[in-house]
Amino acid sequence: MEIINKIYDKRIKALNCLIEIDIKDYYDLSTKILDLNPFQRRRVKSSSTVYSLLKSDILEGCVIPPIVLAHSNFKDDSEVLKLEDEKIKELIDGEKDKLIILDGLQRTYTIKDLVEELKSKQDNNSLDSVLNQKIRIEVYLGIDKIGILYRMLTLNTGQTPMSIRHQIEILYSDYLNNPIQGITFITETEEKRIQNINEYNFKDIVEGFNSYLERDYLTIDRFDILDNIKSLEKLSKENQSKDLFLEFVKVYHELTTYFNKEMSTWEFRENDERKLSGQPFIKKIDKFFSKSQVMTGFGSALGKLIDLKLIKDISDVSDLIEEINLDKAEENIPEMLYHLDVIRVSAKKIGNDQRMYFHFLFRELFDKKGDAYLDFSKSIDEAFISYQRKTQ
Repeated sequence: MEIINKIYDKRIKALNCLIEIDIKDYYDLSTKILDLNPFQRRRVKSSSTVYSLLKSDILEGCVIPPIVLAHSNFKDDSEVLKLEDEKIKELIDGEKDKLIILDGLQRTYTIKDLVEELKSKQDNNSLDSVLNQKIRIEVYLGIDKIGILYRMLTLNTGQTPMSIRHQIEILYSDYLNNPIQGITFITETEEKRIQNINEYNFKDIVEGFNSYLERDYLTIDRFDILDNIKSLEKLSKENQSKDLFLEFVKVYHELTTYFNKEMSTWEFRENDERKLSGQPFIKKIDKFFSKSQVMTGFGSALGKLIDLKLIKDISDVSDLIEEINLDKAEENIPEMLYHLDVIRVSAKKIGNDQRMYFHFLFRELFDKKGDAYLDFSKSIDEAFISYQRKTQ
């Protein structure tokens, strides 16, 4: 491994190191990265012909474009700028668990596949030739989470763009093994049902946070790079020395805990005044905040309220939670279930319309200029009125 050049990136406040490395060393390095980060194992099936051609090129000694990595285990810029070359090499080799592939994931898989194919064929001459070839990698040191997202967006603009939601999954996958203050995330591969109020599906909470970033309750994957960069520029203003994902999860869980404490006795009864066309959205309050529609509605509402300067940041909501009036909430939950039943019967895309409804509900709940401010029952009614205005 040889460090060829170092340039400080002023836009994302990180040090970019251009490094020359043997394919053998990169193969070992990347295998560790992929093993430690399950969200980077995704492959692009449609590009098999292109990457098959790349295998042939590598066998012939082709120079492939640099692969870009990020290492973010630093507190400030000055610490990064003082690093000597040998220390940088030690960091890259010794802290593989801190590395993320920003650009070149499919090239990395191609290298991995080629090496393993040659090993299985016992083609030692070709294998030695490939392993001894030099490739170039760029490593960003001292890059924060917003910088990583920004660079992912600007680098992944070709045929296989990476959605913001996928990027967030990669960035925050470390919380799968390190719970946030007793909060547990469950992945799809675990095939486990939500049992407690401190458990959330990781995919759903990521979508909720994505809705916060995008100020959009829809869970579509947007690949418009300019739109995404604009979102990140707004986000970076809020991201001064704090982890926004962590703050988002904590506030959402505080809201979950408060509602479950205050409304623990509520449950759906068949003889409620409003008759539904089918099963209710929820039968107990402990299931309410585990719904992805609620998470995305909450996230997008918070983002909009911040843009409208009706709240300053996520922590403002944390201070308001215990002031929410739930006196008549148990009486009005059936009304909310009726609204959601109307949506189910009339909407073309039920999930999207439910997200819209919850977006309006949380906007009303935390809008200090609105008539339903901190009143959950009034927010239920105002949300349905806003939904009808929007859809009729």
